[in-house]
Amino acid sequence: MTSQRSLRGSCVLLTLFTVFAASACNRGDERAVKGRNGPNGAGHDSVSAVPLNEDGLGPIQVGMTLVDAVNMGLLNENPNMKKECDFVFPAVGAGVPDNVGVMIVKGKVARIDVDTGSVTTEDGAKIGDTEEKIKSIYDGDLQIEPHKYVTGGHYMIVTGDSASAGKAIVFETNGKTVTNFRAGRLPEVKWVEGCS
Repeated sequence: MTSQRSLRGSCVLLTLFTVFAASACNRGDERAVKGRNGPNGAGHDSVSAVPLNEDGLGPIQVGMTLVDAVNMGLLNENPNMKKECDFVFPAVGAGVPDNVGVMIVKGKVARIDVDTGSVTTEDGAKIGDTEEKIKSIYDGDLQIEPHKYVTGGHYMIVTGDSASAGKAIVFETNGKTVTNFRAGRLPEVKWVEGCS
């Protein structure tokens, strides 16, 4: 009887330890964990449920065909679309926030444009962030060019890592904060006028 109590007590202690250890290990999971600055990079904001990176936004991936994306229920068809280059939008129920545009070039996803604060990069960067914050997140991976239309504004360009070669993220700023951003393949992601 005493050995059964000891065994039962040991099981309870082991269970409590396992629960405590699991909860301690999971602290901070709501914060950015994939960024260039490692797990929970210094002071980074939370990552959106569907974050943007050089390769795409959730299930909408750069390089996938429009036909596949429409058949998967990710993008809407645009019957008046220009075949060389045009924008389409996520389908209702695709799990992608509003104010996201998808550039299609010759039938394939070339880039994804974000005009909403509810989407972040996988590193936690978003509309409204200061230029200094973008610099702190992307550090040496950042190239800065003057904005073509906004006096004092910039294009802050993050080129893809080796796994995302030929792709980039471009943050547009007004000289102080991010006003919109996009990600996708080069050269399309750097086209200032979109498809114009």
